[in-house]
Amino acid sequence: MEEKKKGNDLQRFKVKRILETLRSKKGFHTELISLYIPHDRKLSDVTNYLKNEVSESQNIKSKLTRKNVLDGISTLQGMLKNYNDVPDNGIVMFAGAIPQNNTPGTERMEKYIIDPPEKVKTFRYHCASEFLTWPLEEMLETKETYGLLVIGRKESAVGYLRGNHMEIVREFTSNIHGKHRAGGQSQKRFERLIEEGEISFYRHISSEVNGLFLGMEQLEGIFIGGPGQSKEKFVTDESLDYRLREKILDVVDLGYGGIEGLRALVDKIKDQIENVKYVREQNIWNNFMKQITSDTGMALYGQEEVEQALNLGAVDTLIMSEKLELYKLKRECSNCQYVDYITSKQVNMDEINENIEICPNCNSNSFSTTEFYSIIEYLGDIAESLGSTVEILSAETEGGETLKSTFGGIVATLRYKIDY
Repeated sequence: MEEKKKGNDLQRFKVKRILETLRSKKGFHTELISLYIPHDRKLSDVTNYLKNEVSESQNIKSKLTRKNVLDGISTLQGMLKNYNDVPDNGIVMFAGAIPQNNTPGTERMEKYIIDPPEKVKTFRYHCASEFLTWPLEEMLETKETYGLLVIGRKESAVGYLRGNHMEIVREFTSNIHGKHRAGGQSQKRFERLIEEGEISFYRHISSEVNGLFLGMEQLEGIFIGGPGQSKEKFVTDESLDYRLREKILDVVDLGYGGIEGLRALVDKIKDQIENVKYVREQNIWNNFMKQITSDTGMALYGQEEVEQALNLGAVDTLIMSEKLELYKLKRECSNCQYVDYITSKQVNMDEINENIEICPNCNSNSFSTTEFYSIIEYLGDIAESLGSTVEILSAETEGGETLKSTFGGIVATLRYKIDY
């Protein structure tokens, strides 16, 4: 199972944001350069590779394209000078001449450096009219999967856990007869028919599960649950493919079958898969709700309250919704250098700067927005600088949905109580 790394949620969020920007960039011809450097690649080798590309690029016929490619390589060389060694996960860089009005000659050089969330495995130098982003996108995909099976005599269900999402694939309902009043030979015949119907039901489920799970990449294991002896009969029948039987990690007792049984199964096995994001998010949220409902004074919510607690160094865990669409605007006065920050839903700099205000410090009209940040990155960076844990919850879990809809998307648990 994937180990939980401090700051991993915030790092992945930042990479997602940069990827959105990179995907929107379009250039002419082969003027956008992507560079992926694995940990085991020497910087001197990369530098020599780029020098060779400079020589090769001299042969580009178009004067403008040649200039833009050479400028891009030079930009990459300049960025590499900031490194003494390649970090453990490698380095990902992008540089390219981006047209400002979709017109040749209006290009502006842009550069990006990304700390990859996973190890870069292959060296790549790529020139095209778009940046090469799919290797990073693959790093963000959660491939680790756990199969879930709930077997009941009347109702069964199959699903799986992947990342922060539990997928319910199918529910099965049997036509197995219940209790009967027949006696003698009739009773034995009914019992035999019921037993045959039950086995047939389980084999039908196995056939469906074999088709689903055998084609699933990185299936780490399978958990089976159910009421009574149903689950044991299913397992001992051996109609489940032997490759899947080898992946059964646990068989647990549940009070019922069907779809509700899947949720109960996840709750039962959560200690065994506590680092799976779906389970981890639920645990984080349950802990916050326990503090809130118990009125311990060790949890709070609301942007202003949480930000104040952060600045006091009182936050133990900062919890935010990935769907939070708030931005922190940095405003500066070019006359007196006064700086302040406000929160806004606006992120378009042209629209923002239409509302220029009077400087509250010197009363000049030189007060304008110079930068803006996602509130997640703004608060997350403060939290990490103070040693707080940052958790970003998706909208896929019940806790993540409640965080956004009920608590505004920003909450925190504390190291100590705060007296306001």
